[in-house]
Amino acid sequence: MLNLIKVESKKIFRPVLFTTVILAVAMCVLTCTLYKDYALQYDLEAWEVGTELFSLLYPLIAVVPLCWNLYYERKNNFLLYVQPRVPIKKYLAVKWGIYALGAFCMIAIPYTLSAVFALYVKAPVAPFPNPFHHVFQKAFTQMPLLYGVILSCWKGVLGILMMTFGYVLAMYGRNIFVILTGPFVYSILENYILSILRLEQYRLVIAFDPTSISDDAISVMSFLAGPAFLVVVIFLTAFFLSKVRGNAVVTV
Repeated sequence: MLNLIKVESKKIFRPVLFTTVILAVAMCVLTCTLYKDYALQYDLEAWEVGTELFSLLYPLIAVVPLCWNLYYERKNNFLLYVQPRVPIKKYLAVKWGIYALGAFCMIAIPYTLSAVFALYVKAPVAPFPNPFHHVFQKAFTQMPLLYGVILSCWKGVLGILMMTFGYVLAMYGRNIFVILTGPFVYSILENYILSILRLEQYRLVIAFDPTSISDDAISVMSFLAGPAFLVVVIFLTAFFLSKVRGNAVVTV
C-alpha cells in the first residue's frame, strides 16, 4: 500500500507543485496590488478583491493538473498492466485519495498564503467611513486570520468535489476535452440555471465565495445546497456512463 501511494504521488507531484506555486504567487501579487483601486475598510477585503477571479476558475484548477493522468492511463492500457498486480478498485481508491490531497493543496494553500499577505505583508488600508456588512462579520473583523484559514480549507474541500467530478469523467469518458472542462462547464450552467430560477443563494459559487452575494441571503443551506447537488450529479454521471452507456474503466 505504501509503495502504491508513493508511486501515485510521484505521478502528480510536479503538476501539483507547479500549479500551487504559480497560483500562490499570482494570488499574493494580486492581493497586494488590486486593492489600491478600491475603497476598503479592512485588510482582509484586499484578499477577497485579489482572489475574486479564481472563484470562477477553481474547477479548472482542481481538475486539469490531475485528471489527465487517469485518462492517459486508460487510453494507453496501463490499467491492464496494473490489474493483475493490484485490485483495480484499490488502485483507483488510492489514486483518488492522492488526487484529493493534490486538489486540496492547490486550492487551500494559495488562498491561505494570499490571506496572510493581505493581513501582514501589504500596506494597511485606510478605513473608508461607511457602514460595513459582511458574511460572518464578527469573525471577519475580529479574527481575520482564522476566518481566512477556515474559508481557504473549505474552498479546498469544494476543490476535492470538483476534482471528483473530473475523476469520474476520467474513469469512464473518452474525450480529454470533456473530462478536463466538464466540471467547469457544469459550474457555469449551474450558476446560470439557478440564477434564472432566482435561487442564487444556493449556487455552488456562493458556497465557494460567500461574498459574491448579499450577506442577507446567506444561510446554512447556501453552503450545503450547491455541494449536495454536485454530489448527486457525480453519482448520476457515474451511473449513466457505467450502466446506461456501458463504458468500462478497463477496456481490453
